[in-house]
Amino acid sequence: MSNLPVALAAMLAALAAGTLAHMLTTSIRRRRRDLAILKVIGFSRGQVRSAVGWQATVFVAVALAISIPLGIVVGRWTWRLIAGYGGFAGEPKVPALEIGAVALVALVAAALLATLPARAAARTPPALVLRTE
Repeated sequence: MSNLPVALAAMLAALAAGTLAHMLTTSIRRRRRDLAILKVIGFSRGQVRSAVGWQATVFVAVALAISIPLGIVVGRWTWRLIAGYGGFAGEPKVPALEIGAVALVALVAAALLATLPARAAARTPPALVLRTE
């Protein structure tokens, strides 16, 4: 029972990583034409990889900017509700250092997870994509 929160956190992290990988893959497939046009007007492979990396980083940063404050508010409210019914007092504590560490790990993981889709986007020849036009 004591390992249940860790197992749940690991499962949610894996789900988040899978969601990010799926989002990047589908986004690159939908934006193949846009990326090809950028390559034609002068984007290098490194710039394409950087654009995909920034897309992943911004996606995770926005998700963190929404979920961290919302999680703190909902968590404090829930704890006060449970503590009130349970008859025990206790002010909820927000572990700021741990939350910051998790946010940093999430941003680094997003950048690392974006490497494979970014490499695929950078290697796609623009002529192959734009030929259908």
